[in-house]
Amino acid sequence: MPYSLRKVPNKKCYKVYNKQTKKVFSKCSSKKNATKQMRLLRALQYNKNFIPIAQQKRKNRTRKIGK
Repeated sequence: MPYSLRKVPNKKCYKVYNKQTKKVFSKCSSKKNATKQMRLLRALQYNKNFIPIAQQKRKNRTRKIGK
């Protein structure tokens, strides 16, 4: 698994980054949000057609025009 979650020293936050490329996705976030970020990155890695639920709802919303 290329993504890693690390505690930031002397702070109450976590860092999410790619171990292979050293790209940082989250510099200082709560553990809850950092784990959410990890899950999202894994979903995108293993399923290229992945669309988050919130984005699906926004996309499918239509306006009612008329009477």
